[in-house]
Amino acid sequence: MATQEDAPGLVQQVDLDAPSLSRIYDYLLGGGHNFAADRAVADKITRLVPGYDVFVRESRTFVRRAVLHMLTAGIEQFLDLGAGMFSTRPVHHLAEAERPDVRVVYVDRDPIAIAGLGLIVHADDPSTGVIEADLRHVDEVLDHAVTTRLLDLTRPVGVVAGSVLHCLPDAEDPAAALARYHERLAPGSLLAGSHADGIVLGLESAAAVEDCLARAGITLVHRSRRQFADLLGPWQPHPDGVAPIGLWRPDGLTLPVRECLWGNAVLADRRPEPAERA
Repeated sequence: MATQEDAPGLVQQVDLDAPSLSRIYDYLLGGGHNFAADRAVADKITRLVPGYDVFVRESRTFVRRAVLHMLTAGIEQFLDLGAGMFSTRPVHHLAEAERPDVRVVYVDRDPIAIAGLGLIVHADDPSTGVIEADLRHVDEVLDHAVTTRLLDLTRPVGVVAGSVLHCLPDAEDPAAALARYHERLAPGSLLAGSHADGIVLGLESAAAVEDCLARAGITLVHRSRRQFADLLGPWQPHPDGVAPIGLWRPDGLTLPVRECLWGNAVLADRRPEPAERA
């Protein structure tokens, strides 16, 4: 597991005693880019809700399936919002296995996550880049020098928002951010998103998880399937709609474990507006 010595240069700017949701997820995924404070909160959550680590793993598995579907749909460039730590195969590894010429930009606001991303993405990488930014600041993300170097915004982009929208309360208006990405990106762009569902998890369990994280200074908002769908705004879900993570285009015919139903997933289109069709 990571220690303060593993993060030279960051100790002065980051409170390593303050847990981070991306590092909590990293620990639950079996990664090594986390600290004692992260592990303590993660252990509390799994005591409150046994199987929560399974839910986190299945949420990451959704990202893999969604990226592969977007590649099949012809997407050649990706924007990974709230990328977090790479405990499992990152988007550019998944995509490059199918399309060596794919381009990926990672976005996160956690300096330690950015440092971790920087360990495997070189600053001069011709196909992959990293931005330290808040996904809500859409113009800052899309006008960033890294984005403009790597992504052609006149062509479709695959936006990945895995397990990040539930970090944004209604007061921070995540729906407005998604609408702005829809406005700025080209027709044919796709959005793959997943979100924790408090109804399916159980209101008491959801409240316990939210309270545990809130005590650690972390915001997580469970939303029902309908509430998640409402965040999408102008993005048009594919025919399978917003579905439980384990039921969204599963790899096989095996019924998903119950933890796979604790969140919802969607793949949605950025379709041309009527004026664009004319």
